[in-house]
Amino acid sequence: MNQGVSYRYVPDADSAEAMLVIPTAERELIMQRHHNDPMAGHYGEDGTFKKIAKRYYWTGMKKYISDYIKKFPECARIKATNQKPAGLLRTPVHSQRFEVIAIDLFGPLPQTDSGKQWIFIVEDCATKWVELFALSQASARQCATTLIEEVFMRHGIPRRIISDN
Repeated sequence: MNQGVSYRYVPDADSAEAMLVIPTAERELIMQRHHNDPMAGHYGEDGTFKKIAKRYYWTGMKKYISDYIKKFPECARIKATNQKPAGLLRTPVHSQRFEVIAIDLFGPLPQTDSGKQWIFIVEDCATKWVELFALSQASARQCATTLIEEVFMRHGIPRRIISDN
C-alpha cells in the first residue's frame, strides 16, 4: 500500500512493475476505458485481459472480463461465429450414361384429344438427355410402366433414380 492505494507486486511476473489493485466499484470504469472506448479496439476476452492485467489486478479478473465482454451488446452482435462457412454445393459427376436418372411429373395440363394431361419427365444426369412422355394419369402404375417399357428397355436399368415425390 502506498499513500492509501493498494498495489500488487509479483516478483516473478513478466512485468517488474506493481499492479494497481482495483476495488469493485472501479471495475466498470476500467472496462469502459480498456474495452468500450472507441480507441480501445474492442479486443476479445484474451486481448482485453492481457491489456488490463499489465497495469491492474483484482480477484477473479479473468472471469469478470470474460462475462463483461460476453454481455457487451456490440461485441455479441459483431462477434465472428465459430461455425465453418458453408461450402459450395457440388453437383455429383456421373460417368456412365443412364447410371443415374431424375424423374418428375408436370401437370395437369389441358387435356388432349387422346386424354393425355400429364408430362412424365426423365433426365439422364450424366448427359442431360431428356425424354418426355405424355400420360393420361399421374399414377405410380403409369409412371412405372412408362419407365420400364420406354426407358429401361432402351437404356438399361439405372443404379439410382432421383425423384421429389
